[in-house]
Amino acid sequence: MRIGFIGFAGDCLISGQLDLQGERLTDHLNAQPLVSLDAAILEGLAGGRVEAATFTIERSQLCAVLATGPRGATALRIPTDDRRIQAQIGPYAVLGRYHGLVGATSLRSFSEREPMVPLTDATIAYVLDGILEVRDAPVLIVNRDLATWYRDPDDVDAGDRPGRSAPGSRLASRNSPRRGSSAARPSSVPKTSAR
Repeated sequence: MRIGFIGFAGDCLISGQLDLQGERLTDHLNAQPLVSLDAAILEGLAGGRVEAATFTIERSQLCAVLATGPRGATALRIPTDDRRIQAQIGPYAVLGRYHGLVGATSLRSFSEREPMVPLTDATIAYVLDGILEVRDAPVLIVNRDLATWYRDPDDVDAGDRPGRSAPGSRLASRNSPRRGSSAARPSSVPKTSAR
């Protein structure tokens, strides 16, 4: 099945057409280390735009993806609990609802999931060409491996400063750039390649 794709990489927004392999986009992303798109458009966060007939990006470079396509088989759905979660994933601030098995929606269970995790009732905020953009989505799939931090925004012990996490709720990415480093600043040229 062919679906529209909108992704958020560390330095650009990516849109195009994806041949979905699997029942849901989350399943496809967790099963495939590479994401190949047709009719791709890359829009640099710092400006600039590139169009390519085909484009491939590693899943590990995707911070988030807007969920599109089918929701999966109704008969396979199970009861879940949800909990609000706030995260910083690359240059994107994310707020949404994380769903897990009843009784298993702790931040620890979030850290034990596959890398691409769907959040419902989500909001993603980022700066595009110097302007703050805030986008709501029914479902946003986030790459928890790229999260600099995440927390329960309703947890009073987590502190009231952005970026401060409650003890035990922090997930440090192996590749997270240090604050103020040049790697933390988006460039106008995407670090991914069109083919």
